[in-house]
Amino acid sequence: MTRWVLAIAMAVGFFFVAPTPALAAPPAEPPSWYPPLDWIPAARSNYDAGRSARVVAIVIHETDGSWMSAMNWFRNPRSRVSSHYLVRAWDGGIMQFVAESDTAYHARDANPWTIGIEHEFSLRYGIGHTDLQYRSSAALVCAIAKRYGIPLDRNHIVGHKELPGNNHGDPGPWWNWTYYMSLVRGCSVPAEPRYFPASPTAGLQPGDAGEEVALLQWSLVHLGFMTSEDIAGGAGNFGPVTEQAVSSYQQAWGLPVTGTYGDITAAMLAKSLEVDLAKQPGLVLEPGAESDDVTLLQSNLQEIGYMDMVTGYYGPITYDAVARFQSDNGIAPSGVYDAVTRVALSYHTRDDRGVPTQLLGAVGMTFLIP
Repeated sequence: MTRWVLAIAMAVGFFFVAPTPALAAPPAEPPSWYPPLDWIPAARSNYDAGRSARVVAIVIHETDGSWMSAMNWFRNPRSRVSSHYLVRAWDGGIMQFVAESDTAYHARDANPWTIGIEHEFSLRYGIGHTDLQYRSSAALVCAIAKRYGIPLDRNHIVGHKELPGNNHGDPGPWWNWTYYMSLVRGCSVPAEPRYFPASPTAGLQPGDAGEEVALLQWSLVHLGFMTSEDIAGGAGNFGPVTEQAVSSYQQAWGLPVTGTYGDITAAMLAKSLEVDLAKQPGLVLEPGAESDDVTLLQSNLQEIGYMDMVTGYYGPITYDAVARFQSDNGIAPSGVYDAVTRVALSYHTRDDRGVPTQLLGAVGMTFLIP
């Protein structure tokens, strides 16, 4: 009996003094443009040291569990699973488990040439994607892409389920790819404000199509020479209705009636809209922006029932509100506040919409616009 007790005691003692499984070595200091990270090493059996291929893509994952369960799984030497990064839902905190120079076990055959980013998410536990998580992940993707020269597009930023040879379904339908990629693209454009032109570019004529035509059409709607129903099916095509509207505008202002949109008509159109458009933000606004201009945009959207709150931050709620407004008004639903959206929003929020508007002409006289 004593022998058995001694054997058990020795076994228990060995259990407590046995070395813990080796964990991943800490990575080299990341470049200065990386967002803040916490290093939590994965078990050494859950990744390969080094790379057998150049990094050319970034893989987006969902955990289907809490960040704590994912962390424990990556640190479990028997799981044979890991990811380079995990982004927490509630605050966007980023944890790194495997150095980018090593090969994490996250996407089977694609492991050698990809970097994996897990995102905390679980319907069972009521853990959804948050704006902080999207923003933090996008900042991380932008930093990785800059480091390896990876293009910021959906051919190189992919979901786990989009890779060949994988049987996973993440990220699922709750992951907002459109909003996420708008944040990612934000790091590839200049930070300086991009202001709108005063009017559509001159030189438009019947048969033309595109955003400039849509801007012209909404300007004519705003001034009462077209109706919103005229372009409800989709703005952007310079057809007979637009030609007639341009001619009517030119006749009302005593301009040469050509039906085409030239320099003289462009200058007059800009003056006609000057007062009303001053009440709308005059620069491009997109996800991630935070300013008084965003506050003004949100207030105008709230006025016509597209938003419930004003925060000054252009997050997913604002993105969805802008996209719905655009879709409802025949504008391509990009979710980005642009020149066409500005004129359409000005039309819908003006106090005298649908009432003839008096505008000051170039010669200082007052004209009644029908």
